[in-house]
Amino acid sequence: MGNNFGGQWTKKKLDILENYLNFYMQSLKNFKFKKIYIDCFAGSGNIKIPDNNKVRENTDSSGIQQITLDVNITEEDIEEIKGSTRIALDMENKFDKYYFIEKEKSKIRELEMLKQEYPNLDITIIKGDCNDKLPILLESIDWRYNRGVLFIDPYATQFKFETLREVTNTKAIDVWYLFPYSAINRMLTKSRKIDKSWENCIELCLGSNEWKSELYKDSEQINIFGEPKKEKSEAKEIQEYICKRMKSIFPYVSEGYMELKNGKNSVLFLLFLLISSDSQKVHALVKKVEKYILK
Repeated sequence: MGNNFGGQWTKKKLDILENYLNFYMQSLKNFKFKKIYIDCFAGSGNIKIPDNNKVRENTDSSGIQQITLDVNITEEDIEEIKGSTRIALDMENKFDKYYFIEKEKSKIRELEMLKQEYPNLDITIIKGDCNDKLPILLESIDWRYNRGVLFIDPYATQFKFETLREVTNTKAIDVWYLFPYSAINRMLTKSRKIDKSWENCIELCLGSNEWKSELYKDSEQINIFGEPKKEKSEAKEIQEYICKRMKSIFPYVSEGYMELKNGKNSVLFLLFLLISSDSQKVHALVKKVEKYILK
């Protein structure tokens, strides 16, 4: 799917991002910091939202959402909306610098065309894997004089926890992270028999192998060897564990995270607000506004 098609949940995440960017720029308007917007998995600038009655949604084994369009679907059944990059560029209060990181060649070409629409804005398109490119970018910026917002919207489990550590080390970036809950939940099989490649994927995404003991508990049943069977945690427990992992490296994590669901009411993603600043004043301000944004 990538950024070509989204569901009704796509609008929710983008509305939240837009509201926060407006709040952010208004809050910092009297500060001399340079303001930076960074978009990982930047996409193409626009997203198409098909009519719910004309699509079928599935999630493949790697957690990527697949949308199958009805053969009778027409252009009138598809709404095209602004993606995160265009939302950031169209804001009344402009950022001083924009960085768009994208790996797919087709989307890079579209981003290049998008850049041409905004000749007066300072836009840099970075080609490659954000796990490689983002740490280099962060290191190149003097965060004593800059502040930023980072939007992380992966297609599945591509974003590494260790990359998040690089972000929190800046102490100057607010992060909106669309965490791929559905993908992780699928890999956490009920039987606890998990392919090694999936184990590695879960560990990279969560930054630890403690999930093996945290998300699987001994059940009352025993196996053929007389040992207790491992029982997978409930959905809410898995979500709270993911939240716990975020809190292990960020000074402030949104008190409430949003569940973004597909048309079948299944949770696809968890949307987190992560604050890298140590400032209690910043935390207090964010705490006031988040309850209105994360409704």
